[in-house]
Amino acid sequence: METRNKIIFLGLLCFAATVLGYSYTVFAAEVTIVGEVNDTFQLVANNTIYDVAETPMGDDLVKNYIAEKVQVTGTVEEKDDMKIITVKSFKIVPE
Repeated sequence: METRNKIIFLGLLCFAATVLGYSYTVFAAEVTIVGEVNDTFQLVANNTIYDVAETPMGDDLVKNYIAEKVQVTGTVEEKDDMKIITVKSFKIVPE
């Protein structure tokens, strides 16, 4: 009986770790960043470089607004020392 309890406990522990591991994007807060789109399809704001996630909104931003100052709203994720922004909306900021 004791072995069965250990197996159940380890199974539940693995399940909980998996759920927590994949749910980090659910808890990501929406941020607003003002910066400039560079010619390597990135957003540069306050000396921080954000790679733009490949989504229809992000592709529109980096392909059509190079060298423009923009205000971007979205979620930021860090992966391997890189910041990746998933663009929810953006607008041109007059200079």
